Amino acid sequence: MGIDDDQVNRQLTPLLSFSGDLVQPVGSVRLLIAFGVAPRKTMVYDQFLIVDCPTTYNVIVGRTSLIGIKAHLSPHMLLIKFPTCNGTCAIRGDQLSARACYATALKSASFKLPNETMPVQGIPNNIGPIDDPRDETPTP
Repeated sequence: MGIDDDQVNRQLTPLLSFSGDLVQPVGSVRLLIAFGVAPRKTMVYDQFLIVDCPTTYNVIVGRTSLIGIKAHLSPHMLLIKFPTCNGTCAIRGDQLSARACYATALKSASFKLPNETMPVQGIPNNIGPIDDPRDETPTP
């Protein structure tokens, strides 16, 4: 990304990933984010964690950035609106594109589960059907 090494803060504690794993961040960096396009554009700085783990996300914009630009969110409409010097800017999401990008990212990730089998011993071959207690009629 063209970030100088002296811009990266490397004094961080581990964090919990979305999958529940403990991840040690590589560092953090303060970057300028641009929302919208000229003439309806605004910019704000935010702190980002740098992690080295497989994910379908390039970046996650936090509440501090959204509050910084005074954004109004409508997740149902996939819409963000925020004020600029030249009027209100609206950024719309596209559900079909988002799903296609997500599916592509999952396919490109080389997550291969090991083909492992575990032998089970001591199970007789003559096991009959298991009675389901939900099949019984209640007694009055």
